[in-house]
Amino acid sequence: MNWDDTKILLAIGRTGGLSRSAKLLGISVSTVHRRAVELEKSLNAILFSRDSDGYTLTHVGKHFFSLAEKAEEHLIAMERYNDQGQQSLFRIALPELIGQQLLQSKLTALQLKHPDLQLEILTSVVPVDFSRREADIILRLVRPESGRYIIRRLGQLEYGLYCSQYYLASFTEHAETADLLNHRIIGWDRSLQYTFLAQWMRELTQDAAPALSFDNMHSQLRAVIEGQGITALPCFVAKASGLVPILPEQTLKQDVWLMRHLDTKDSDYSTLISETIEKELQEYLL
Repeated sequence: MNWDDTKILLAIGRTGGLSRSAKLLGISVSTVHRRAVELEKSLNAILFSRDSDGYTLTHVGKHFFSLAEKAEEHLIAMERYNDQGQQSLFRIALPELIGQQLLQSKLTALQLKHPDLQLEILTSVVPVDFSRREADIILRLVRPESGRYIIRRLGQLEYGLYCSQYYLASFTEHAETADLLNHRIIGWDRSLQYTFLAQWMRELTQDAAPALSFDNMHSQLRAVIEGQGITALPCFVAKASGLVPILPEQTLKQDVWLMRHLDTKDSDYSTLISETIEKELQEYLL
């Protein structure tokens, strides 16, 4: 058995199917099937239960899957160390607009001062997988329940409902909560209904279907600026974009958590990156 075979186990365990695993790994479905069979033969064990709904891990498969995840985490960590045995590559996961509009320029400036430092900056509304160590330093708006991370609460970020001056001009007065049903709501794609902003919007609009839905906050922001409707945004982003608050008494305050992987706790670079993030955010947090 080699590491490439282990990737098959991890992919099937995470996706529950051959086609999804093939897409994840960038190989054909037939190759995934062949290597899954070969993996079971090499381990002399039945790892997968096959049915009409796809593949599920057997009890033995779950045991090997757990071992494979631990091995994966260590291999990922090794890839981030230089020839001096020091970690020089750091993956940083940030919430979308916070990362793009507040932190990206500061982090790239930091890298320019330290040429041997390599940064991979991820900005997304989709949280990273803690078990796979997809990031070394993470900024999150929801407190994680598990993971080998040092966690620090930085403060709270405020969100509100906003629209453009152009959109507001089409109405004689500010909307009341009950009136939101009569407005064009810009919401979230179905796959992201679990996010706290999507849930807040659904609560305010009584689960009304949005006129427009997107899978990222940048597109929502652009739509609001163009006068397409109302959406929830970080207050600092909305104000910087010249947007108008709707129902200013209806705000959402979300805790902001800074996380560092335990393996980086003694790294000077990890400390420097974390301090840069915290310093830049203080102006915008409650």
